Amino acid sequence: MHIDDFAESQPAFIPQEYFNGKMTAYGIVKDRSGKIIRSFKGDLVGSWDANGVGTLDEKFVYSDGEKQTRVWTLTPTDHPKKFMGTAGDIIGEAPMVVNGNTVMIDYTMRVPYGNGTIDLNVQDWLHLQEDGVIINHSKMKKFGFTVGELVITIIKE
Repeated sequence: MHIDDFAESQPAFIPQEYFNGKMTAYGIVKDRSGKIIRSFKGDLVGSWDANGVGTLDEKFVYSDGEKQTRVWTLTPTDHPKKFMGTAGDIIGEAPMVVNGNTVMIDYTMRVPYGNGTIDLNVQDWLHLQEDGVIINHSKMKKFGFTVGELVITIIKE
C-alpha cells in the first residue's frame, strides 16, 4: 500500500478539521500470530493553535486495566499535505502524510518490554469514511518482522 493509492478517495481527510475537538477510539491489539490479546477505549481531544500546530491528547484504558497517555504535537511543513509528529514515546519525528481520505504516519515507538523497553517501527493508516468514522490499522515491526497489529475505530463527537 502507498499513500498515493488514495489520491482520489473521498471524503477528503483534513487533519485540522477532524483532529479538532473530542473523539472516542475503540481498538484491539493483536500479537504476531493475529490473536487478539487486548482491547481498549480512548478519549482523544485535538486542537490547533494560531501557527497551525496541532495537539492531539490521547488517553487510553486497556482491558487489563493499564492506562496510557500520549500527547502528539503535529507541526505543519512547507508541503500542505505533510506534518511532522512528535510525542513522548515516539523516537525522533513521525512524518505524517495526507492524501484523499487517508493519513499515513510512519514512526518508531518505544514500548515497555520485560524489565526494559524495545523500539518498534509502526506504520499507521487512518482512513476517513463517509459518516465521519475513521478506520485505523497499524502494523508494528521489529527487524522487519510484524510483531503486532492495532485495529481502531475513531468516532468524532
